[in-house]
Amino acid sequence: MSRKQIFLLGYMALISLPGIALAQSYDDRPRAVPVAMQPEDENSSPSPSQMLVDERAGGWVAIHHTPDAGAHTDLCIAGSESEILMFRADAESLQVRSADDHWTLASGEKGDMTVTVGTYTRVFHMQANDATTLAADIHADDLTHLLDAMAKSHVALVKFGDRTTLSVNLAGSIPVLDRFRGCTETQHFADLGQGAGQKASPF
Repeated sequence: MSRKQIFLLGYMALISLPGIALAQSYDDRPRAVPVAMQPEDENSSPSPSQMLVDERAGGWVAIHHTPDAGAHTDLCIAGSESEILMFRADAESLQVRSADDHWTLASGEKGDMTVTVGTYTRVFHMQANDATTLAADIHADDLTHLLDAMAKSHVALVKFGDRTTLSVNLAGSIPVLDRFRGCTETQHFADLGQGAGQKASPF
């Protein structure tokens, strides 16, 4: 069974569960998380290491990784559940990622990925992390501009080289990407600005 099939089966099982209202807290219920979003050592980590869902809306999900059962967060991630467009932040770097189960990338393979959202266009010089995942580092200011553009549009176009262009529906992305911004700021990974749906006060 492919990674995507396992993820979809887990997701279908989860959406059948009754909803639980949570106030100002992370969702600590185990949820299926796209494999490309997980830390490289997640499968070999001891049980205190967990990927926890913070926000899920439309086809988007924000998650964080804790190595010690919630005492600390060492990774913030958000992206489309299709895995076409994802963002990752830790103490070392900010990254844009893209993944597909059908890819068979060579180790270290490189190529350009162009992201267009409204009037925003940026070319990312991607490199293969593994056979199915591409990643590129991005500066905080540049990522802030991309997230701001996404908050004002309904679709993102992701073009790989000159051959393949995919569209990503941005419905539901605002609260998810706001959670990602909040996670990166709280953990002092980066300041990605104020999100479109974030509030400066709880009142």
